[in-house]
Formats: sequence, C-alpha cells, structure tokens
Amino acid sequence: MDDITHQNPELHPELEILWIPGHHGIDGNERVDGEAKRAAVDPPQDRPFNHKPLKSTQAQYIKREAKNQWQKEWSENRFTAPQLRAITKRRGATYGPKLYNNITSRSSCSIIAQLRTGHCGLNKYLHRFGKTHSPYCKCGYGKETVEHFLLECRNYKEQRKLLKKNVGTGKMKTDKLLGDAKLLKHTLEYIKMTGRLVQTI
Repeated sequence: MDDITHQNPELHPELEILWIPGHHGIDGNERVDGEAKRAAVDPPQDRPFNHKPLKSTQAQYIKREAKNQWQKEWSENRFTAPQLRAITKRRGATYGPKLYNNITSRSSCSIIAQLRTGHCGLNKYLHRFGKTHSPYCKCGYGKETVEHFLLECRNYKEQRKLLKKNVGTGKMKTDKLLGDAKLLKHTLEYIKMTGRLVQTI
C-alpha cells in the first residue's frame, strides 16, 4: 500500500482496499463445488447420452470387432482352409495388407488369394462341384492341386525353370511362393506364362 501511494501520490485520497471473501465457507458455493467434484469422479448413469459418436470412431470399432471375430473363428475351427493354414503358419509368413498392398492389379490379387485358399480354377477344386470330369491334371501325373500346378506339372517345365532361377531352388515351396511378398511378382510371372488360370494378369 505504501509503495503504491508513494509511486502514485494522486491516488492517495481515493485509494481504498477492500477484502472480498472467496467461496470457502459459503454454503452455496461449497455445495456447487462438491457437486462438480462428485460429477467428475462419479458421473451420473441415469442421464441419457445424446451425442452421436464420430464416424471415424464407429469405423474403428467395426473394424476392430470384425478382426476379433475373424481371429476367434480362425483359432477355434482348425479344420477349415488347410491350404491357407499351411501357408500362414510358416515363420515370417506375410498376410493381409502387407502381402496384397504390393500387388498393383486387382486380378493378380484375386489369383493369389484363390491359390492361397485352394479355391481356384484347378481341376482338384473344380471337380468337387462337378465342373470338371476329373480332378487329375492333363499332364497325366497326379491331381491338379495348387502344389502340383506350381511345382510338379510337366506341362510347365520351362516356365518353372525361369521361376526357380528367379526365386532360388530353396524357395521353390508353395508356402514361400504364395506367402513371401518379395516372391509374389515371380509367382505371378509364372502363372501368366502358363496361361492356365488367367489370360492376362
């Protein structure tokens, strides 16, 4: 006070200091403060929440629940998709977006997915539904399975030589040719050269 009046002598007659009490000890303010703290710690459950969740939140929830459901069904039913399970159980196997994002063509993605599941246009699968008269390959050396098509069929020996040269002998395995993202381009080249499943990839 003395410092203020010394620095501003013209304020001395008019300057007056008043004490204004805070909310402490005042009944109304104490009740409001208590209700605010209680609402923050334990919000009322009987009041409806009228705000709609954000679309991004809904999308994240749906995606998370779909993934959880798929994981549950995949883990519990071990007798489905034996072809795909054999590929994905390999250590370091790539699957999902990490596998397919590097493929630029939708038709190529479709062919790889079909071969990975075994649900493709080869005789072994088509014969199950009466689409072909026999499950055997036209080469005459076994049923036309995915493994036979990629690794054994004598009709595609020359195409397979190039595939082996590109990926290496040690990687000439179904789970690697269809489960290693780095090898897929060579696998697709082989498929294209055989002309067995698609005309153009």
